[in-house]
Amino acid sequence: MERSSCPPPLAVMLVTDVPGRVLLLRRPDGCWELPSAVVRPAEEPQAAAVRALAEACGVAAGAVRPVGVFEEGARPARRHVYALSAYAPGAMDRLVLPRHATHAWFFTDNLPGLSPATVRFLRAHAPARPHLPRSQWLATTPRAWLCTAAVVTAPDGRLLMVKPRVREPDRRPDAGRWNFPGGVLDTHEDSPTGAARELREETGLDRPAGPLLAVVWQHPAPGADHPIVQFFHDFGTADPAVVRLGCPDGEITDWAWFHPDEELDAAAGPDRGYAARRALAARAAGRTVTAACPPRPPGAAGAAH
Repeated sequence: MERSSCPPPLAVMLVTDVPGRVLLLRRPDGCWELPSAVVRPAEEPQAAAVRALAEACGVAAGAVRPVGVFEEGARPARRHVYALSAYAPGAMDRLVLPRHATHAWFFTDNLPGLSPATVRFLRAHAPARPHLPRSQWLATTPRAWLCTAAVVTAPDGRLLMVKPRVREPDRRPDAGRWNFPGGVLDTHEDSPTGAARELREETGLDRPAGPLLAVVWQHPAPGADHPIVQFFHDFGTADPAVVRLGCPDGEITDWAWFHPDEELDAAAGPDRGYAARRALAARAAGRTVTAACPPRPPGAAGAAH
């Protein structure tokens, strides 16, 4: 590859406070990132990192130290990372953010919707979580969206999907796409109970949950900030020519049956298509599987929940 075809390098500032949390900035599209700037011609990466913090946060950096370099993206751009550490808690709460919606501090075991490459770098180079008093530890413990899904197929193998009503404003990339009958588990509700409830509420089908087919994990999506862990339960088959589907509260606007191939990917997104195929393969094999959706670029559509 010619040198001129490579993206320009970026300088990144890794800012940590006394407890060891990392400063992250949230873009208007919901994605989180570290303060960064393109390295200008003849500019040293260290100077660009100092400039990045000033331009992104309005903060003049003191002494910084080099941390490392990593690459990411379809056309990988090198990211030169420098560290600015030991800010007292609260000392940088009031930042000037001309390009970002907000900022927050995170321990590296509880990071929001960053790119996978950034997560790997931070976990390798940022401070480890210290021992905290129990109340602080509980408040910062990693969390996940616990979701459930009902797998119902037609005799010819097509999969039952629902179309949720889009609430305004909803700028999620997957808003309005077809989804599994299912949703977030209620408090004190196990996954079979939740799957049966969601299927009944969203389709009118009242039947008990069958075996657990798959447990699928998904990287945090922009705006969600937590990973998704979704439980797929087998609800058998139903004849589309016979069943009458409905949703009394109007949260579901339509129902359809899709072949679990490119047709489903186009209608529901590749992550839901991937999860459906894993669940159906588990049904055919007679065993439960665990899987992780392949990571996608920030802002990509297709969340599984």
